[in-house]
Amino acid sequence: MNFRRRDIAIAGTIAGAALAASIPARAQPKLSDSTWELIKKNGAVRMGVFEYPPYFVRNKQSGEWEGAMVDMGRDIANELKVKFQPVEVGGFAESVLSLQAGKVDMNFGLQATPIRATAIDFAGPIYWIEWVTVNSKNFKGKDWADYNDPKVKVAVMTGTSDELLLRKMAPKATRVEFKLIADVALAVSSGRADAFTTTVLASMVMKSKNPDLGDFMNPKPRVALPGYIGLRYEEDQRWQKFLDKWSEWNILLGHNERRMREALSKDGLEVPATVSCSPASRRAMTAIRTTPTPAPASASCRPAAMAWSRTASSATTATPATATPAPRPA
Repeated sequence: MNFRRRDIAIAGTIAGAALAASIPARAQPKLSDSTWELIKKNGAVRMGVFEYPPYFVRNKQSGEWEGAMVDMGRDIANELKVKFQPVEVGGFAESVLSLQAGKVDMNFGLQATPIRATAIDFAGPIYWIEWVTVNSKNFKGKDWADYNDPKVKVAVMTGTSDELLLRKMAPKATRVEFKLIADVALAVSSGRADAFTTTVLASMVMKSKNPDLGDFMNPKPRVALPGYIGLRYEEDQRWQKFLDKWSEWNILLGHNERRMREALSKDGLEVPATVSCSPASRRAMTAIRTTPTPAPASASCRPAAMAWSRTASSATTATPATATPAPRPA
């Protein structure tokens, strides 16, 4: 995994000037103990959470946090034989600051963008996921070129990879930014924006909860990215090494993919058979890092499988292509 951290960090230095403006110097306190030592001393691991189904969901009856990534966090705590402590943070926009300030020990579902890589470290990846768009009923965009127009308003969550991806794939689009995913979906269903973009699973949930949303699209060129665990930079690498191996073990055994599917099923949704959130192999993981974007047409949550049909017009329906099940270690 060292090659990944080095490569990402080098790329991140290019964006150093922008980082200085976005990350306050006071956000990086001097912590006397490493994260690994703090977890052992406190008997708990703290994970950043916020409303973002199916990854982070607060149960309305019990008040407990649930979701695919919450389940991952609980498993990490169980492995360490410590308590799991969810800590509310202000969405992905606060993912860096909450780590630097020592508010949490880990934040899940982050893409290792160049800016983030100059401020925090990463472990993983924990899954692969494709980005899609959901249109308003009056907008018929299909490919990124259709969104790349100043007249087209695209809603995104502030400080997320959704925002960065839109800047790359449709730089001329007018961005409409919101802190919460629910507000993003509402902007489109109410006509304040023409479309929104986010991960395929989050899009499925938002569309199922908002009948006034329009078509669910897989714009070309297709884009699939890995998600990581964010953590603080520190000399003691035991926490990072633990998370790296936990991620590798759970993604290759299919545990994280199972957690994704189970979380989605709580909203009455089923991931098509062609969707996988696991890489087919470590070779495929390496290939996707070294292959220029966009991701191959056959890739979505993982490099070697899964082609979502662009004919899918709703979040709950997709036409499966021929799928190859992810191999499991012997």
